[in-house]
Amino acid sequence: MKKSVHITGIACAILTLLGCTFKINHWPGAAPIIILAILLFCFVFLPLALITNYKSQEVKKYKALHIVTFFAFTITMMGALFKVMHWPGAGLFLIIGIPMPFVLFLPVYLYQTRNENKSGNLNFLGIMFGLIFLAIFSVLLALSVSRNIIETAALNISTKEKTIVFIDTKLKGAKNDSNVEKAANELCNYIDNLKCELLTATGNDICINNKINSDYNILNLNLKDDKDIPIHVLVGGENKIFILRDKVEAFHKSLLDSKKMSPELANLTNELLNVKEQEAISSVDGTIYTQPWEEREIPNLRLVFLLNSLSQIQSNVRLVESELY
Repeated sequence: MKKSVHITGIACAILTLLGCTFKINHWPGAAPIIILAILLFCFVFLPLALITNYKSQEVKKYKALHIVTFFAFTITMMGALFKVMHWPGAGLFLIIGIPMPFVLFLPVYLYQTRNENKSGNLNFLGIMFGLIFLAIFSVLLALSVSRNIIETAALNISTKEKTIVFIDTKLKGAKNDSNVEKAANELCNYIDNLKCELLTATGNDICINNKINSDYNILNLNLKDDKDIPIHVLVGGENKIFILRDKVEAFHKSLLDSKKMSPELANLTNELLNVKEQEAISSVDGTIYTQPWEEREIPNLRLVFLLNSLSQIQSNVRLVESELY
């Protein structure tokens, strides 16, 4: 059993550090690796290590210490997992879990082993705890997207959704250009379907008739910072970003062909809805490069920022359409 403890311990450390590297660099696959690493640690390595240590004693003692160790570190690590994955309940987990190793485990450990020489499996167990804690909390500190930025993006989505509803109401009584109206509705309906597909895939059941429920608090979204699922939805099977770009281009063309188009509105339309590649300056080395529309309009594929970008496109579409009448 000691061999199993060492193998699973090393596997936990490698998987956790690998998951941290993927998460910090925003590479696909970070979430499954981190989930696997922490579950392996909590429900395989930790029980095996504690049972092995307990059975290796000539005189069976410290039973309470082993039980406290399992609960303290499992709750703490699960709290870290919930926090990294932005799952509901992470705050409660961490409030309970983070103090437990210090106010429960440490006093019990020091009291029960005060007259013992610490060596062997206990040292190995301590090293593994240190490695896992260092890796997990490095992720928490190194995440490039802070909670405030995510919440600001969520609030922006809510504001844009209300703006879109307001303009839609205003357009219902207007005498519309049929070609413009058709292209606008087709584009906005496609975006609504895309947003609801993203929300459903990330476990957010907040769409009614393929539209985000205006009464729902966007701040309560699950997986707001997730990138893997949105990428899978967008490029799995067909590249939906390219389809979106083609529909924006069709709407742009219908506007420019409208007899009601003024020079001023044409300039605004070209500024907001031009899908052609444009020159941009690289933030890395300052060089000039050709930037595609999708990189310009949808720069971040994390769920909350992607939804914000899609709502911004809808808002631009309805704004220009309303100005045509």
